[in-house]
Amino acid sequence: MTTTIVQPSIENLQQFSDFFDVEKLLQSDGILPWLLANGWDYNDEVSLIANIVDESTSLDELWDSKEFDFQALPNESKSKLNQIFEHFYL
Repeated sequence: MTTTIVQPSIENLQQFSDFFDVEKLLQSDGILPWLLANGWDYNDEVSLIANIVDESTSLDELWDSKEFDFQALPNESKSKLNQIFEHFYL
């Protein structure tokens, strides 16, 4: 299975335009635009994930988070998140 991670753009975030200003979101240094652009729904869980990522200083710290059990996610979601995290942190 191949997972393709897309970069946030106005086009692939347009579905969220009712929730917030997409152009302002794209200027964010955080990971929320990446998660939304790659298929996560805008909800409390993705907001928590984004906060944890934005506060973490390494991938190891992130995966070992006490606030959210990343290991409990389905393998496909973990793989996708790992690719986003690697891209975001590198």
